[in-house]
Amino acid sequence: MDLRKKVEDVLRRTFDVEEIDLQDDEGVYGVVVSPQFRGMPVLERQTLVETALRKGPHKLTKAELRHVLAIAPLTPAEYHAAGPRKK
Repeated sequence: MDLRKKVEDVLRRTFDVEEIDLQDDEGVYGVVVSPQFRGMPVLERQTLVETALRKGPHKLTKAELRHVLAIAPLTPAEYHAAGPRKK
């Protein structure tokens, strides 16, 4: 399994994912959208994502973690307010 798919799998197993958009261009980056992030400060959301990738039952290796650049955890309202994404 490639790293982008592995990161997506970990996030889907950990959160109630409404939308996920990850890219792999010399590192994995993107957004994960979940209603679980509602009412949570951004730092707390980011900590949850980091914990899932580092410590969950499907955690990434240290080498894999070095290639995860940034994953923005958004609520559905935040994601939809940003407008349609361009591909």
